[in-house]
Amino acid sequence: MKCKTAFPLIISIFLLAGCWGAQNIDHLFYVGVIGVDYKDNQFIVYVSLTSFTGLAKVESGGAKEKSGIAVGKAKGETFNIATDNLYSSIQRMVSWAHVKSIVFTKRALKKGVLEDVLDVLDRYHEIRNTIWVYATDEPLTKLFFGAAPILHTSPYYSLLASPEESFQQSSLIRPIRLNRFVADIHEASKTAQLPYLNITTRIWKEDNKKKPMLNLKGLCFINNDELQKCFDRSQLLGIRWLEKEISRTTIYIKKGNKVIASVPVLHPKTKISYQHNGNIPVFNIDISISGNVIELREKLTEKQLIHLAQKTVEEEIRNLYKLGLKYDIDTLNLSETLYRQNPEDWKKFSKNGKIPLTDENLKKINVKISIDTSGKEKLR
Repeated sequence: MKCKTAFPLIISIFLLAGCWGAQNIDHLFYVGVIGVDYKDNQFIVYVSLTSFTGLAKVESGGAKEKSGIAVGKAKGETFNIATDNLYSSIQRMVSWAHVKSIVFTKRALKKGVLEDVLDVLDRYHEIRNTIWVYATDEPLTKLFFGAAPILHTSPYYSLLASPEESFQQSSLIRPIRLNRFVADIHEASKTAQLPYLNITTRIWKEDNKKKPMLNLKGLCFINNDELQKCFDRSQLLGIRWLEKEISRTTIYIKKGNKVIASVPVLHPKTKISYQHNGNIPVFNIDISISGNVIELREKLTEKQLIHLAQKTVEEEIRNLYKLGLKYDIDTLNLSETLYRQNPEDWKKFSKNGKIPLTDENLKKINVKISIDTSGKEKLR
């Protein structure tokens, strides 16, 4: 009987032995955001450490506590060497398992540099493929210290760490995860799009002082692992009609320079079709939209409102296309459309992975709009 009693006890001791090397979570430093710059043939890596102390108190019903932000910086011949150079001064074990995003400066968005970083991220087991990816032209230290949201909220809820809720409420520039970004830049026919961040001090105040805040400034276009150009969001209004994941966006209808109506729309549906026109590929775009009138500053019939909304959407897309032509950028990803619909024709027309585009390639833009409700005031 004594042997039978002792045997389970001995087994349990061996099972517990696996926990002896475990680290207490409060003895670790957690990297929340990685920044990558490149200058003078050196990788410059920044890391922002995340504190979960204030976050735990808030989520357990406690009072908000101001979250501290610590930023480290190191250089190296490669991305991996630069990150390793952080360890000598950090004084605690570092966990990379809670990285939420990585930010590239424009200087780092070049062939070789981008490939090096993505290769390390793919090989290192702690960093997940679902982190968010951004570009910026701001000094990375300034960007990280500006990442703390208002009302002493944890950086865990900032645009760098949690952009989806903001995008669902007001959709224009879709945030992108690392796995999707890698797939896009490795697709020979595609021009990748990377959200572009800056810091603004013009919009918010906290405790009657200007509050620096992260701002989604625009988009950067990348082809063949090289940055082509970045544009402000005001130049990119047509991009929302090409996205499949748009939740809610608003059409601002103008007469001249004056906004006369606002029509929020939900989940627009877009289809790009391809056909031959002599010796060039031709594309038509069909868009189906349903919306609600939330603001009407002039009396319009429903027919007039729909006509103006259709015209606005078409102009936004054509303006985006012309912007791409000016800088030799496939802003509508028509090359990818051709590749998906007819790979043989794509091989025939493409040069260096994309088809040469002119005014003749984009033909019809058909916009179908229905007004579901106009609120208390009925349209005629």
